[in-house]
Amino acid sequence: MKKLYFIFLISVILIFYTKEINSFPIKPIKVIVGYEAGSSTDIAARVIFPILERDLGQPIIIINKPGAASSIAMREVYKEKPDGYTWGVSCSVSVFKLLGLMPLDHNDFSILAIPSLGVAAVAVPAKSPFKSIKELVEYAKENPGKLRCSTTSKGAVHWMQAKNFEQAAGVKFNIIPNPGGASFIATQVGGGHVDLGVASMAALRAQRDAGNLRFLAVMAETRVPGFEEIPTLKENGYNATYVSWQCYLAPKGLPSEIYERLKQAFYRTANSQEYRQWCLKNARIPTPEYIGEKAIKFLDEDREVQKPILEEIGAIKK
Repeated sequence: MKKLYFIFLISVILIFYTKEINSFPIKPIKVIVGYEAGSSTDIAARVIFPILERDLGQPIIIINKPGAASSIAMREVYKEKPDGYTWGVSCSVSVFKLLGLMPLDHNDFSILAIPSLGVAAVAVPAKSPFKSIKELVEYAKENPGKLRCSTTSKGAVHWMQAKNFEQAAGVKFNIIPNPGGASFIATQVGGGHVDLGVASMAALRAQRDAGNLRFLAVMAETRVPGFEEIPTLKENGYNATYVSWQCYLAPKGLPSEIYERLKQAFYRTANSQEYRQWCLKNARIPTPEYIGEKAIKFLDEDREVQKPILEEIGAIKK
């Protein structure tokens, strides 16, 4: 009798569990963004989430937890239940182990999507004497370590881009790291508190539009659609092309049905006209194909791109 009761109880639990999975999501989704409000990652998330909300039929609640190249936030995500109701957003998850930030990387999470790639720019205050990237580089070569360059925390994407620019141009800046994302860089450059900054064009654009800073060059292979007047570092002779990305992820072990539901929602959202239009206006490249396994492959390859840069500057922890 007890055996029959146990079987009945398990059957009821399975029925309710299966019903909840099939009707996912049935409640709001929490997303832990590893950067401060107003950062380029936060801005991109707040654009894509309303579209995702319409697709999923549930609100998405953002919690900002900046610090340590998003590893603090991703540690929280890692500990959450893998039920699809907690996500994370990181720009550095693929190099956490290399940097010694935590003993985890993207393979320890359920990777949902990388919906777009961002383009970084080298920007200076509006009153800067440097009118071109060559003028800035020539001065930096003659005055090593004098120019103050605002960027994100050590190991974070914009810090990597700043170091990549240093290497390509053969210069040395006084790198000023910030605890959060690109909004700090935009404020420092726009306010004239530093000599230059390296950050995403999306985060810097408001200060540019307000007349507080100007772009000297972009770190892309070719000039960016919508911003064709801004030259690339590459065409000026500095081989620094470094795209940024935001990875949307969840705790490892999502049920396959929920995982597929989320991946397809991200695909439709990243491929929507609304999102593509925003990307065009904000120097981003939509990549709806980077979901699930393709996103993991991208992260694997990007880590190999970052590794020699990190090795050369002695940032890898053995």
